[in-house]
Amino acid sequence: MGQSNHVLAGPVSEVKKDETLVFFNTSAWLNPQTDQWHIPIHGWIYETADSSIRKNLIADAMEKFYGLSTKPHSQTLFDQRVNLLLADNESNKSIVIRFANRTYSLPASASNGHFKKVLLVDAKIITAAGIKNQLNFQAVLSKRDHRSFNGQVNMLASQGLSIISDIDDTIKISAVTNRKELLNHTFYLDFEAVPGMADLYKHLLNDQGALHFVSSSPWQLYPALVDFIDKAGFPNADYALKSFRFKDSTLFNLFASSLDTKPPEIIKIIENYPSRKFILVGDSGEKDPEVYAKIQQQFPQQILRIWIRNVTGEKADDDRFQSLFNELQSDQWQLFSTADEILPLID
Repeated sequence: MGQSNHVLAGPVSEVKKDETLVFFNTSAWLNPQTDQWHIPIHGWIYETADSSIRKNLIADAMEKFYGLSTKPHSQTLFDQRVNLLLADNESNKSIVIRFANRTYSLPASASNGHFKKVLLVDAKIITAAGIKNQLNFQAVLSKRDHRSFNGQVNMLASQGLSIISDIDDTIKISAVTNRKELLNHTFYLDFEAVPGMADLYKHLLNDQGALHFVSSSPWQLYPALVDFIDKAGFPNADYALKSFRFKDSTLFNLFASSLDTKPPEIIKIIENYPSRKFILVGDSGEKDPEVYAKIQQQFPQQILRIWIRNVTGEKADDDRFQSLFNELQSDQWQLFSTADEILPLID
């Protein structure tokens, strides 16, 4: 049996008083040959920004180009979400975490403030700690720092059903195809769930089920997104979002095409769980049908279904869908408008 790669770290996490740590939800997988859990830890360290100058410039651009402006309620939402995008990323920061009575040191944060590592931990350590479906961990801080930064990892069974789902216009109303409405939903309005999708996912996923969100939403919006998704009643999930920096792009390219970013993340999930079966859920507004069709061709034995929420008014017999899914059986893919259309297919 291999040795776990934990490090009994003497130092504590380098987190200043004006800095914040966010740990993103992930999922672990067990290697039966080594009897080790692969536990991904992924987080972000940043300093909260509240730059009135930069924020006002963004607000002015929104009003000038799209006629969008804040009102008393939306001002708070706008400030919170823009501040996340304007956050100052902290690089070269060392983070130490603790779980199962052991400490683990992580690689220094990169220029975007992100740090990540897949820890290899013997299954007997996890079992002895009484960890079953979920592993909870916390950052090790100095004794003078009374804050708490916690994270969680889903411990997934090797077999079972997984849903790989988009977020925008699939489970959250975003209007991605309309730039003005997209920005309005992203910065000025309370996030709104697509009716019935949380119940659909809960209906499908039992104790062995798993939910994976793969989206073009930027990592900076993770705190707002995970809060919305939890309150909307979706099952616990892991997340793969998009890297975005103002230095590299503009605010109006937040949700650029997913053709390049989504496939590697989806393939990674499927390859980590070769014995699990998958349902891919997306929408017609962007390139989810194109992405999912290629993934299905690569993993035909693991992809059970492809479900596409129709936000463009297209028809199932349109050339777009017929050319993508012409080799699939009629029950292997579905273009739907409401979650109610899916439920009869699985009952």
